[in-house]
Amino acid sequence: MIKLLVETKGAFQLQDLGHKGQLAWAHRPSVVENSNFIQDRIGRSQLRILGELKDEATDGEFEKFVTESDKDMALAVSSFLEAYGSEAVEEDEPKKSARGGRKSAARDSDKTE
Repeated sequence: MIKLLVETKGAFQLQDLGHKGQLAWAHRPSVVENSNFIQDRIGRSQLRILGELKDEATDGEFEKFVTESDKDMALAVSSFLEAYGSEAVEEDEPKKSARGGRKSAARDSDKTE
């Protein structure tokens, strides 16, 4: 299941009773699993997506980032997304080059002809 870092667009919290009772807290961003309820609240402009996360991301882990950043929410969010964002690169994986993909492959095949 896809996990998201979301925040409410007001001073209210949301509870997804149909999906493990997960909470979107009023006072800070929250890690939630994507569900029909979450998508409905995004569509109603009650939730804002801050980022898509890896499977191992948890709300408890995000709370630790908030505490370690002295409750600087911008720092906590950016640090958490750097560590757990779906775009985050594992340290032991080789980094992919910026070049590549279909266009590069097409250019390479043109050179051989």
